[in-house]
Amino acid sequence: MIRESESRYITRCIQSARSCSVIGLSNMGKSNLLRELCSHDVRNALLQDRADDYLFVYVDCNLMASRTEQALHEATLRNIISALRRAGAHDQLLKDLAELHREIVQPGSPIRSPLAFDSAVRLVCEESERLLVLLFDEFDEPFEKLDGRTFLNLRAMKDEHTGALTFVTATERPLHEIRSDNDSNEFAELFSTREVWLGFTSHADAVEIAAEAAVEVSASLDGVTIDKPALHFIIAAAGGHAGLIKAVTDAWMRIAAGVPENARDEAQKMVLQALDSESTVRNECVRIWKQLTPSQQDVLVDFYEGRGEGGGVDRETLDLLRTMRMTNGNHGDVLIGSVWRAFVRRQGLTRPGSRPGIHVDVESGDVRVDGATIEPLTELEYKLLLLLYGKINKIVDKYAIVTNVWGTNYLDSVDDARIEKLISRLRSKLEPHAAEPRYLLTLRGRGYKLVGQGGSAS
Repeated sequence: MIRESESRYITRCIQSARSCSVIGLSNMGKSNLLRELCSHDVRNALLQDRADDYLFVYVDCNLMASRTEQALHEATLRNIISALRRAGAHDQLLKDLAELHREIVQPGSPIRSPLAFDSAVRLVCEESERLLVLLFDEFDEPFEKLDGRTFLNLRAMKDEHTGALTFVTATERPLHEIRSDNDSNEFAELFSTREVWLGFTSHADAVEIAAEAAVEVSASLDGVTIDKPALHFIIAAAGGHAGLIKAVTDAWMRIAAGVPENARDEAQKMVLQALDSESTVRNECVRIWKQLTPSQQDVLVDFYEGRGEGGGVDRETLDLLRTMRMTNGNHGDVLIGSVWRAFVRRQGLTRPGSRPGIHVDVESGDVRVDGATIEPLTELEYKLLLLLYGKINKIVDKYAIVTNVWGTNYLDSVDDARIEKLISRLRSKLEPHAAEPRYLLTLRGRGYKLVGQGGSAS
């Protein structure tokens, strides 16, 4: 079971009829966690002989027909009916709820929709003989956009059915940070001391996620499988982030799957080089980065570069990052992969006041040389720069350039002259004096190297 400790905490809250909130940045596994809680096997493992005492109802708020109170009520009741049908509820209850669902969809007057929903919840709490657990996934936008009265009514329902109804929400930020007004605050109070943060997972969970991702990818690659060494390579690169694990697994399967054992090291080297320009990997990193505040970004850069424990760091922000499981300071089992660390390091180079040199803002695509933004790069030029930037101060050979810039299908068609022409075009945009390069260096017979603050070929 992935995220077992978090699942057990949420279950304890449910058993005591208390609401709780699951919080985590993009693709940290919030949806998977809520879906697993609704699965028969996980529910039995956590609740054992009391599993039938609860009715778990998963509501994906992204599937609401519109961002209205009526749409939230419709989606919730529709999923309640489906859950009751699977649980074998008696026909009369299902018939009564179906009639209330029709009232919500086609109310005779605006007030009929919330009244019908209130009646439906009361009916379930009183007649189903189960504690109703509503799990609202992707709850950020509804909570931000809907009228506060919607959530005041949900709070009133909880107060009316204290021991028969509870909520679990999944959001990217704490509820009180998404909005703060009197009505929504009443609802948010239900979760204030019971927040479960999802960040990078443990090593054990990462292995399980990678194994599942490998099965999915192998289905499209004629059943090619991933062995244990490859699995460890993937999670060392991706860390405990589900989205990154899937992206790195996909890259490994495309580049290194089926390579003979005696060529494994070289194949994995190719994968690492490819990851620096892999769009899916980059997009996952950018998505995480954009959800962090500027102060969190700065502290994370300092922490990953070993400056987090020294003086001057924002201790409150660092503690929050630990709570978010973005660092392993208070969580020795958190797995931070090399891909994310390298991304954060590169972002640190673009901060105001950072040292001179070449800096790539992966989020915006801007490239700065000694503080000045250069002219836009072509797609091939940008791919080449990302490859070199990901291996800054290290030699990149021609084989890696062809593989990562053009693709493996071009290994036999891209010659040295074509590579040198691309290098020359990129150099003309990076270098103040292309004839005397300081940053993009040619090391004859060995390859090319991008240096951080200027240097010379050797």
